Amino acid sequence: MNTRSSSLIVGAALGALLLGGCQAAGTSAASPAHSADTPATAAKAHVAAEPSPSSTTRHATTHRAADDGFVMPNEVGKVLQTAQDDIQRVTGDPIFITRSQDATGQHRFQILDRDWKVCGQNVKAGKRVSMDADIVFSVVKLGEECP
Repeated sequence: MNTRSSSLIVGAALGALLLGGCQAAGTSAASPAHSADTPATAAKAHVAAEPSPSSTTRHATTHRAADDGFVMPNEVGKVLQTAQDDIQRVTGDPIFITRSQDATGQHRFQILDRDWKVCGQNVKAGKRVSMDADIVFSVVKLGEECP
């Protein structure tokens, strides 16, 4: 089996799991996945379905009256899961979606976010950004050097 076939199989399996989780929770497949476990676990349904930055998953519009935005924290060097949790904390939005991509260019999927570390971020730390910001973390597996 080649890498492309393996990627398609992994992607199909993840899609089936996400759809099953949405149906089990009584939500539609078009809404963010939620489960009875924890909000942090449920919000991680952003697992990269496509390895390229063109697979944009944007933050869903919330019920906020005004878009006050937030200041982007420095997430470089942190575990990807921690970085995602930080963004949800600073935005006050437990379903704020970020994206990640393999910094090595190998297009590996970030299936378990806790197994990856952040090497870079597309939004500079300290910059005030809007709630619809598209945040992308460049990551490598724990134990690997950042390129």
